[in-house]
Amino acid sequence: MDKKRYSLLKNMCFYSNEYLRFDKIGFLFAILLIPSRILKSLVTIFIPKIIIDSIEGFESEKAFLVRIVLITAAMAATSILELLAKNTMEHSMNSFVLIRLNRLWIEKVSTMDYETFTSKLGKQSSSKARLMLEGTTRWGIGTYIPRLIDLSVSFIGFAIYAILLVNVHPLVLICLLITYFFSLLITLSAEKKKQLLKDDVARAERKMNYFAYNTRGLSIAKDIRIYSMRQWITEMTNFARLDMKQIDEKVQDYQMHVLIINSLIVFLRDGIVYAALVWLALNSRITIGAFALYAAAVSGLGEFLSEITSGMGAFREADNDVTDFRKFLDLPDENVSSGESLKLTSAPSIELKNVSFSYNDETPVLNSIDLKVNPGEKIAIVGSNGAGKTTLIKLICGLLHPKTGEILIDGVKTDSVSFDAFADSISAVFQDSALLPVSIKRNIIMNDDEADESKLSRIISIVGLEEKISSLENGIETPLVKHITENGTEFSGGEVQKLLLARAVYKDSPILILDEPTAAMDPIAEQNVYLQYHQLAKDKTSFFISHRLSSTRFCDRIILIDGGRIKEIGTHDELMKKGGMYHDMYMVQSKYYLEGKEEAI
Repeated sequence: MDKKRYSLLKNMCFYSNEYLRFDKIGFLFAILLIPSRILKSLVTIFIPKIIIDSIEGFESEKAFLVRIVLITAAMAATSILELLAKNTMEHSMNSFVLIRLNRLWIEKVSTMDYETFTSKLGKQSSSKARLMLEGTTRWGIGTYIPRLIDLSVSFIGFAIYAILLVNVHPLVLICLLITYFFSLLITLSAEKKKQLLKDDVARAERKMNYFAYNTRGLSIAKDIRIYSMRQWITEMTNFARLDMKQIDEKVQDYQMHVLIINSLIVFLRDGIVYAALVWLALNSRITIGAFALYAAAVSGLGEFLSEITSGMGAFREADNDVTDFRKFLDLPDENVSSGESLKLTSAPSIELKNVSFSYNDETPVLNSIDLKVNPGEKIAIVGSNGAGKTTLIKLICGLLHPKTGEILIDGVKTDSVSFDAFADSISAVFQDSALLPVSIKRNIIMNDDEADESKLSRIISIVGLEEKISSLENGIETPLVKHITENGTEFSGGEVQKLLLARAVYKDSPILILDEPTAAMDPIAEQNVYLQYHQLAKDKTSFFISHRLSSTRFCDRIILIDGGRIKEIGTHDELMKKGGMYHDMYMVQSKYYLEGKEEAI
């Protein structure tokens, strides 16, 4: 199935269509490069014959000079045409990879089904596709058109030179074809082995990228110094480099074997053919001019054969890159626009029926979850690390899909709802949310073209960012992510969480999800959020995830998850009276607060 979908012809159509849409002039010059190179090659091999024939024919000096001028003009014209076409194509191809193909990659990453994106397949595929774009026209997917042109020139040149040489003797051509066939088999075998190493290359590249990008930011700079992590990072980086080096060495070994064997074949082939030409010339079967032409044709044909042999392997590699890129683009997207709409005018009910979920079909993270949340109800979700709290929230958000069971919002099955509808209906603060290198205002209002200033001002005050923003010279227009933006600023961990909370509240969706929204805040700021929670979650169905059980008392019900199942459910008072797991966890946490108060007294 994959072979038909990602065949050579379909890959060529995909790439050509994308390139044509991006730059028609560049595509035209790329095609023009083929005849310009063929003409230049033919002019080159015919020059010695024309000159020798002119000398042997005792032409007049004037006629001889005219021929030289014409030959020089033809050589210059074909060289200029080739250079112009080549430079135009290379510039166009660089832009095509950097702009068009990179844009396709970015768009795909942003629309890909979240569950697929976070899976092993998604990570591997996106990593391989990203790697192919980094080489522009030096290596990777950007070499597809240049290598296709090289191969086309080689085949056409081979055909023309073969027609010339068949006039010498058919056995000469047969000898050349046999040696070419063996060279091709050897090269393609090596390329097949190299293709098998691609997954290993992608894994090694991910490790290298992790140490290259994740160990140089401000967030980890303190840990590196305080915990003397430099030696460990250096060692792990060296291990990653060693993995990459071992893979590179395997590739180099394959290429070296091909080079040695092909060199021996070329030596044997050219020796036989040149011996035949010398014999024909000595026996006056061909003229000196013809000898020069055929000798150049043999050399040129050998080069074309060599280029076809190596070019087939190189183009197959580029075609494999296109296949991998297309497979990445064909990974399933979120159900963005199709499906039922979810028009919620008020806080909805949410129901989970026998919902189970596992990552990569391994041990279930959630198992047989049954839960009914009433409209406007405030639910707290607690449990130990790895219990499945965040996974449950991602299922409710539509980011993950149940393996069994179903989720209903206001009675509508979520698997029939478009992701756009989910996005419009949910405001969320996740543990690993990020700030964008734009203004504070844009980070809060996000895609709104015009901000509701009074609403924005009120929310900033509620979350406790008013004093911070007023202290900045450019106020709410101050850009964030200082090391990227000019005149930017950096927020502390607590301030980041306040801004993310402001973003979620400003969106004003009927479902509000807060996953550890106060983990980085100081106790006073955290207490303020708790006091304001009823106002923040007014007229919304909300979920509050926290490890701090004291923060759950203001919720209508508390759900305790353990081992992927709902272990306990009820109000704070009900669960305390029950004396179960929630009671024990709450008492352990409250003990430290009580001890702290006693010590203070």
